[in-house]
Amino acid sequence: MRAVFVFLPIFHMGQYFKPVNITKQEYVCPWCVGGGAKLWEWAVNPGGAIFVLLLRRSSQTGGGDYGGPATQVVELNAQQDLAEVIAKGILLEGQDLPLPPESMVGRWAGDEVYLVGDYDDSHHYQRADAFTNVSKPLVEAWNDFVELPDHQLRYEGCGCDGRRDN
Repeated sequence: MRAVFVFLPIFHMGQYFKPVNITKQEYVCPWCVGGGAKLWEWAVNPGGAIFVLLLRRSSQTGGGDYGGPATQVVELNAQQDLAEVIAKGILLEGQDLPLPPESMVGRWAGDEVYLVGDYDDSHHYQRADAFTNVSKPLVEAWNDFVELPDHQLRYEGCGCDGRRDN
């Protein structure tokens, strides 16, 4: 008789994770934002960066920030002083950033938020099925902010939205 060794974990599906906001009763579907749901997939895919937008907290903006001044190419003529042009740009730093309540930018800042697995004893993963899926407006806000084509997200309604969907 010949012994055969099998590494059993290859037969396991693994644990899925999704971002859940208990405070607002919202969630993000990993498949709707075009990613995978395993923890490793959240870590290495562009969709994992959504937390940057959701958790942002600041009442003001600046260069490289949401609502901040766009990158500019400045061509100086003989009458312009480089220091003066730079000074005008610096004045734009720290401007107020009023956001409407429905904005996805900073929407989850300060809330009870988890990247929760479906094996977790809290059952937040399963309870989130009754929450609002905010994946679509999140993808739209992300793509408005991150204009680089290689870093855009694509909303792919996966059919999970037989529930309340935003």
